[in-house]
This record gives sequence, C-alpha cells and structure tokens, in this order.
Amino acid sequence: MAASALSTTATTTKVWAVPRTGSLSNLVLQPQPLPAPAAGQVRVAVRAIGLNFADVFCVLGLYTAFQGSLVPGLEFSGVVETDGGDFKKGDRVYGTTRFGAYTTHLNADTRYLRPIPTGWSFAEAAAYPVQTITAYYALKELGVMKPGHTVLVQSAAGGVGLQALRILEAVPDMSVLGVVGNPAKVDFLNKSFPTGSAPRKAWKFISREAGVSFRSQLSTYVAAHEHIRGFDIVLDSVHGPAFQPSYDHLNPCGRYVLFGSASLAPSTISLSPTTLTFYSPMNVVRMLTLAYKFLTRPRLDPMQLVQDNKAIMGYNLIWLYDKLELMSSMYEDLAAMNLRAPHVGHQFAFDKLPDALAFFQTGQSVGKVVITVPEKA
Repeated sequence: MAASALSTTATTTKVWAVPRTGSLSNLVLQPQPLPAPAAGQVRVAVRAIGLNFADVFCVLGLYTAFQGSLVPGLEFSGVVETDGGDFKKGDRVYGTTRFGAYTTHLNADTRYLRPIPTGWSFAEAAAYPVQTITAYYALKELGVMKPGHTVLVQSAAGGVGLQALRILEAVPDMSVLGVVGNPAKVDFLNKSFPTGSAPRKAWKFISREAGVSFRSQLSTYVAAHEHIRGFDIVLDSVHGPAFQPSYDHLNPCGRYVLFGSASLAPSTISLSPTTLTFYSPMNVVRMLTLAYKFLTRPRLDPMQLVQDNKAIMGYNLIWLYDKLELMSSMYEDLAAMNLRAPHVGHQFAFDKLPDALAFFQTGQSVGKVVITVPEKA
C-alpha cells in the first residue's frame, strides 16, 4: 500500500502492549490494527515518547485508571500525516492521550495537540506536556503559589521537579529548597540553577544523606533565612519517610501537594505469579520490602489537618484529561512564561522500551527519560 494511502485509511501500527500486568517482562511488542482517523482526529507518526511513573504503575498493575490489555503511554511527539482541525500534513506536534502512546502511529484528538516550539527536538517536545502541566497545576491551582512563597520540591532533578523549578524561577521572590536522592544530582541542579543571586537568592539544593536526619536538614534551611518560617507549598512525588518531616515544616495555611509514590515502586520487581521471576528469592525479598513500605506508609488523622490549619491534596493528571478549558488555559499561561526546553537526560530506542522503564524505576535518571521512534518504524 502506498504511503499516501496509509495516512488516510486503516493500517497497522507497532505497539508495546500489556496483555497481563505484574511485570515489565510482560510488555510485548506487537502489530495492532489502526483505523482511519475519525472526525476530530489526525494521524500522527510518533517520533518520541515521554516516560512517566504512571507507566510503571500501569505495567505493574498498581494503577486503577489502567485496566485490561492496553497500551501504556501518556505523551508523545511526531509528525502529522493527515489534515485535520488546525493541523496540516507535515506539522510537527506534541500531545497527550489517555494511554496508547507506546506506539509508532496513533490517531490523535486535535484538541490535545500543540505545535512544537521552534528549535525544540522531538525528544524535548515529548518531554514537555505531562511533567509541565503536572508541575504547573500543582503549583498554581493546588498550591496557589504567590510571589514571596517558600516551596519545598521533592525529587527536584526529576522531570516534574525540573519543570517546577523553571516555573518557580519565573515568579518573583520565590524561596526554594530542592531535594534529591544523591549528591551528583545536587551538582547538576547547582549548574542548571545557580543559586545565591536573583532570582534564586534563597534557593538551595540538598540530597537526603544517610545517617543525617531529613528533619534537621529542613530545619537548617529554614533557620538560615530570617524571612522563612517554613514552607508554603510542598511538592511531593516520593511519599515515604520524608513525608512527616516535610508536613511538620509546612506553614499554617500551607498546602502539601502529593502527586506520586515513587518510594512504593521498587526496581525490577515482578508482581505476576505466572512468571518464573515471581518465585525467585530476590523477588520475594522485593515483594516483602514493598509490602513493608505499604503497611508502614505515612498516615495522618484528618482532625490533625484542622488543628494544624494545613491542607493535603492528592493529584493525578489523568483525571484532568477531560477538562479541556483548564488544560488550554494552563498551556497559554506556560507559553507566556517562555520556559526553557525540558531537560532530556536519557534516550532509548523504541525496541528498548522495557529497558528504559527498568532504568526509570531505579531512580538514577536526571530529567526526562524519552523513547525515540525511527522515522521508518
């Protein structure tokens, strides 16, 4: 079939599907029929895919919004192959989808597409939507950030963390403490966001150090600045042991935004009893570790929130998918900020996608992990 016909009729695409959740080894690369684009859609030849922790949770079967034998993936970039809406064949676009981005081609709703900014690569564009909207919604809509606020950003060198820092440096007089898991990431952040002068005079980056109380690290930062009494906003995608000290340093009227549980996603675990790996001694240890973390996860009495005059808000971007007016408004606000292109720290080929997810689970990544799709896929 000619290439021109492929773009306007039903065809076949390649997808990474999850016939059975529980383990990364269950991901299968397979052909899948792709119908002709429906009204309001255009076909996109995918050139890059952004990875997110939601993808890991989908594959492991820990994400209730993902059900059945499906194709994971929330964000992508590529080239439009059919005319539709405001888009023409050949346009470079990025977009979001409610799962299904682990593919070489897809039919995309034009309402969820945006032109790639001039000078951005496909990888940078695929890294932009989920992490940036997540950071902005958490800061503006939930955190109600205002000039002069003090913000604690957990996992500051991750995709969402870096975009949060870029947003915060666009707001006047913000004080920021960015927290990471190892000192090497502190070095990266100090080079990317030089501290000690405007607009980052009261910014600092630290790593959670073994044998050092995280509570004392937070107290040291607060004590070093006369104008800071605590944090007005906490952005937390980690949860786990750092939760209570962070909450305790939240100011009255402060807002704690929880949008992930990376501490509950141990690397290379299998939760699928149909695989041999499931019964290996090492996997049993990992499952017991996961169970322990789950059972000992932080808990808070709702009445304590009333007494402390603090707010905790949970946030999952997938439930914003149908709020198009809000999404469009946030994209416009972000465009006005003229943010730098996202930092893509690691790229993997499409046929190495399971390896990319395994690496992503380790917590070693800096910035975004992106899958690149060859032009002739």
